[in-house]
Amino acid sequence: MDLNTLLNQYQSLLPWNLARIKCFVQIILGLIVAGNVQQHKCALGFTGASKQESICRRIRNFFSKFIFEPADIARSLVEICNLKGKLHLASDRTNWKFGAIDINLLVLAVVVSEKFSIPLFWKALPKKGNSNTAERIDVLNLFIDTFGAERIGSLMADREFIGKAWIDFLVRKKIPFFIRIKEKRLVEWGRIQRHLGVFFRHLKVGEKRHTQHRLDGHRLYFAGTRSKDEELVIIVSNQVAGFKILEIYKKRWTIELLFANCKTNGFNLEDTHLKDLRRIESLVAAVVSALALVFLVGRQEEADCPTPYKKSTQCPAVSTFRRGFDCLRKLLIQAQNQAFS
Repeated sequence: MDLNTLLNQYQSLLPWNLARIKCFVQIILGLIVAGNVQQHKCALGFTGASKQESICRRIRNFFSKFIFEPADIARSLVEICNLKGKLHLASDRTNWKFGAIDINLLVLAVVVSEKFSIPLFWKALPKKGNSNTAERIDVLNLFIDTFGAERIGSLMADREFIGKAWIDFLVRKKIPFFIRIKEKRLVEWGRIQRHLGVFFRHLKVGEKRHTQHRLDGHRLYFAGTRSKDEELVIIVSNQVAGFKILEIYKKRWTIELLFANCKTNGFNLEDTHLKDLRRIESLVAAVVSALALVFLVGRQEEADCPTPYKKSTQCPAVSTFRRGFDCLRKLLIQAQNQAFS
């Protein structure tokens, strides 16, 4: 994985001029080498004889002057990861503070493996706290306008992503959804309404139940279980009945791992000093493009030499992200050292 290879690839994927693509690719490689989004650290990963001050200025200019089309980045990610057919999506928010500034990102990611997802679209919200229906619809419409609603195999989301207008939209667009729902939500039961939790509270740890009820005017399917932490987990779906609802919803966990990979596990996104929302969205474009490369390298590493499992947890000893990130970082640093030797 080198600069020229990526340049050739992105030239066929992005409708930008060569200088802009070259700077974007250098930023991607710089993020991997540095493992940090701060400009002076990212600059250390740039190739060439330019001074660090000059490189930092190029990075600042890229994020301050360039406004990218979300669809361009999303198409490039789908093409690079060779994603075909139906796509399984997960939506969530991640937020942090920089001084007195609240940074709040609404993300729509595609699940690319059992434990890996990559953002396709995102929106920096000008507020703190939960997203609203209009904001969720805006982000999902970006996907629909780019790829079509028919490519959505499933949409998974947590309890924040609920509400009549939101459910109405998903049903109208015929988008298969799997959303965790609060047990206090009222559903129709004959001629009366009852709290949803009433039908699942008897469950013991590991037990499951599925049922059907009308919610917000729609006939929907519900499946519930009690987790190891003794927490009641209830999922609602519009197109799948039975316990399969719970199995599909498990894929949502990949977006939690995604946020960890973008932050403390890898790129330290929270270290950014950017405050402008548009610039933050542009920075995320570079981070998720780097994330896609890490996934591809990690998957290839696993194919070449399967990751051993921990007997105690029956989980891989090292994640796909960690294998890809460490391998790619090592290769890039070695290439830099050879260039200067």
